[in-house]
Amino acid sequence: MRWEELSSTRIAALPRETACVMPLGAIEQHGPHLPVFTDLLIATALASRLDEACNGRLLVMPGPSVACSEHHLHFAGTLSNAHETFRATVMESLDAAITHGFRRFLLLNAHGGNAAIGAVVAEQASRRWPTADVVFTTWFRLAAERLRPLVQGEYPAVGHACEFETSVVLALRPELVDMSAAVDDGIPQSSPMLRGDLLRGGGATRALPFDRISKSGVFGKPTLATAEKGGQILEITVSMLRQLIIDTWPDAPGTGGGSGT
Repeated sequence: MRWEELSSTRIAALPRETACVMPLGAIEQHGPHLPVFTDLLIATALASRLDEACNGRLLVMPGPSVACSEHHLHFAGTLSNAHETFRATVMESLDAAITHGFRRFLLLNAHGGNAAIGAVVAEQASRRWPTADVVFTTWFRLAAERLRPLVQGEYPAVGHACEFETSVVLALRPELVDMSAAVDDGIPQSSPMLRGDLLRGGGATRALPFDRISKSGVFGKPTLATAEKGGQILEITVSMLRQLIIDTWPDAPGTGGGSGT
């Protein structure tokens, strides 16, 4: 169920045990071959497919379109909000939903730049609304162990506008992908302890503007992308997300144990 497509009376009638999912993406450059709303596209598609996997009983909330992408501003097409703006936007949407009686929220992230502030949102929410339950996850970290066997390229294969993100967009909206423009790119950081990617974090963090680690805006190997691989990535990730909801809220509608399942 999409929040914005329901009437006020239908929302008022929903069980307050309903799990609410807020997709968090971004509008930013994704190399010369992918659309700038790639992260937003992936986040919303995952939320929609997760709702379907839960028998259409989740409540998918509108999330902010523009997020924390300052490190991509060297490349055209990128929009960005400050961390505080992003935090306030998400918190205020949660506040309104909690005012209406909902108390279970999954913040479903598809953009690495949202990860740190998303964890802050979850921490602050637990203090501000003790009766609510806010869970934050980033899809490629949640499903990392099961996704790793799908990686074909050597490091850095999966980073940004890469083998994985390109595969997912090929599966979702192939008409938006220009594979003739796809280039493999990415300048690894000097220490192996700084070399993280989509599926694993480095032992240390060194934040750099994206134009210092990529000439094209790509960090990875999009030339290895396929729509078939994208379909597998989506299937695995939705399965993991559904299990997260079942484990966290086993009585939520749509999980098999809640009302109206």
